[in-house]
Amino acid sequence: MEKILGMIKFILLKLFSMGKIKTNGIRNYIGAGSKIVVKNKSKIEFGAKTWISDYCALVSTGKGLVIGENCYFNSNVRIFSMDQISIGDNCLFGPNIVIVDHNHKYDDVEQYICKQGYKTAPVVIGNNIWFGANTVITKGVTISDNIVVGAGSVITRDLLTPGVYVGNPAIKIKELR
Repeated sequence: MEKILGMIKFILLKLFSMGKIKTNGIRNYIGAGSKIVVKNKSKIEFGAKTWISDYCALVSTGKGLVIGENCYFNSNVRIFSMDQISIGDNCLFGPNIVIVDHNHKYDDVEQYICKQGYKTAPVVIGNNIWFGANTVITKGVTISDNIVVGAGSVITRDLLTPGVYVGNPAIKIKELR
């Protein structure tokens, strides 16, 4: 019953979004307490079989957020896009993951940080990636296909070759073939 309610919630969200939320295919799910927010002229596009668990937040205010097919977001995932974030197919996101495509500016010591605006850069996430719990993905990074990211890692630069990455900042510790 819960699964059916989550699917109905997704359909209603799409219907009342005035074209700002698009889904490709069916069997999408949104869990209890999750929020999807689209502001300005932004859009969010979901591939088929997208599963958003409980208490997630997806916010897009820039060029948009695109999520591929068969992606799973565990509880409390946070995605905030002021520029653009794209996620490929078959990606797994553990609980408490944060993905952002912006940072606060802080160069002017004469002005409050909250008044200085943001620096943005797109985030590109490839296909077949598993992100362990509590991973943070920062602005401007590209993560290519077939990668595993260990729990608690912070991704501050591109991950371009298949492998297992861990740490802060995340570094490759094992090849994947």
